[in-house]
Amino acid sequence: MHVYRLRNNRGAYVEVADYGATLVSFVIPGRDGMSVNLILSCENREDYLTDTFYLGSTVGRYANRISNARFSLNGVTHLLDKNDGNNSNHGGFNGFHTKLFGAEEKAGKLVLSCQSPDGEGGFPGNLSFSVTYALSDDNTLEIEYRAVSDRETVFNPTSHAYFNLSGHKKEILDHELKVFADRYLETDHEFIPTGRILPVKNSAFDFREYKTIAAMMSLKKEPLKGYNTCFSCHPGGELKQMASLRDPSSGNRVTVSSTMPGIQVYTGDYLSGKHRPFTGIALEAQFFPDAPNHPEFKNCILKPGIHAIHKITFEAAVF
Repeated sequence: MHVYRLRNNRGAYVEVADYGATLVSFVIPGRDGMSVNLILSCENREDYLTDTFYLGSTVGRYANRISNARFSLNGVTHLLDKNDGNNSNHGGFNGFHTKLFGAEEKAGKLVLSCQSPDGEGGFPGNLSFSVTYALSDDNTLEIEYRAVSDRETVFNPTSHAYFNLSGHKKEILDHELKVFADRYLETDHEFIPTGRILPVKNSAFDFREYKTIAAMMSLKKEPLKGYNTCFSCHPGGELKQMASLRDPSSGNRVTVSSTMPGIQVYTGDYLSGKHRPFTGIALEAQFFPDAPNHPEFKNCILKPGIHAIHKITFEAAVF
């Protein structure tokens, strides 16, 4: 495993590993001038090889869950890896997070690429995939995903970085979250969408203005203490703001934008070991979970020979 570093002219840098095209660190000068890593990282690089929480990983072919580990395309049912109970999650056992990517530095950008053969994880098509990282001088990290397949398939990548803007000095419960969405996906106890997209108004999911995560969690009625929820932000296609996270104690803020239509907010309830529950929050821009089994959801089908391009940006700032 090799780790690459991209720097800008303001003293910020990101580190990316070729294993899993993983975002290892995102470091900016803090309010006090000291450098702060905004994401959770493994203590030793070798720990990424055994990590089960997708820490900083590039996730795919299909981020999030597909119910009953199956979906149909053109009358053909594709059976996927069951790596999350009876469901498939984050591309299965051999998803992007497990791959050793080829890496090339081009004009200040890092381009990582891999191949996913037809049938891997149960997904159809030989898929050529690349992810490009670029860090601008305004401390914005841009991640661009590109893919092309020789068969019709589904494609839904994301970044699974966990943010903790305090420099890991405390949990994320006192962080303030804003989500640019007025609807969210209702799910069952396995986090599979029911098909209902509900208004956030007058609910524990109303983050249309900055709200403290702990305060909103206290309003929840679901069994999960925190959040593992997909919000419907916009139709997709254009790069638009989706969520903003800030930590009043440190003054650090990260704003997430994407061309994809939804964002999964996961408060790290199931983290364990060095990173305890609620020590990081994942803000995963993506297509909706289980979309291949919900025709009413935004289409994530990739036609053969058509190049898919999706983007996510993380804009870091001190306020």
